[in-house]
Amino acid sequence: MHSFGGKKVVVPLGQRRAVAFIAVGARRCQRVTTVALALAMLLAVASTAFPTTFIKMSLEQLAAAAPLIVRARCQGSIVSTEKSEIWTITSFEVREVWKGSAPQVVRVRLLGGRTAELTSHVEGVPRFRPGEDVVLFLAPLRGGNYSVASWAQGTFRIRRAASNAQFVVTQDSAAFSPAEFTGGSRSLGLDNGAVQGMPLEEFRRRVAASLTTRP
Repeated sequence: MHSFGGKKVVVPLGQRRAVAFIAVGARRCQRVTTVALALAMLLAVASTAFPTTFIKMSLEQLAAAAPLIVRARCQGSIVSTEKSEIWTITSFEVREVWKGSAPQVVRVRLLGGRTAELTSHVEGVPRFRPGEDVVLFLAPLRGGNYSVASWAQGTFRIRRAASNAQFVVTQDSAAFSPAEFTGGSRSLGLDNGAVQGMPLEEFRRRVAASLTTRP
């Protein structure tokens, strides 16, 4: 959502099948005079080219689509404004490379963020805190930065389980309802199929196996 004069406007998003591994948000107007105008334009976009659903991607599909897979620790983020868009660039210290070749520090550039004047929140775009331990499925951008493949679906957070202190992995899209994916509950039932609370070593093995399996 965007904030205009203290009011928030939800920006619907979807994914283009031509670039299925990168989630793409609806384009926003560079000049908006009223909240009503903004809502009307966004709803028009949502009803045509950008449904508010995601294309469900399996782990094998994500692994095939992402040229780079890393385990990394978040160092921090900066926010910039380009052509009326707010972008957040987050730096990660690479701890392990599971696919591809990576520099010691990767910078992930994602739409949305907060400045002194404006807050831009795009549903499905991950945000990170310094010190977080994550596995990211990444695609390169111009200028040496990266984007996260399919945004929330390509973001996996690592934490210690309370029960036995082992490391477990949860995919950001585990928080989505099945209806937020193309096909909805008809194809996914009550479970959206995301990774949730999986032991890190099991997840590592699944990713390694997926790299040798065609989706």
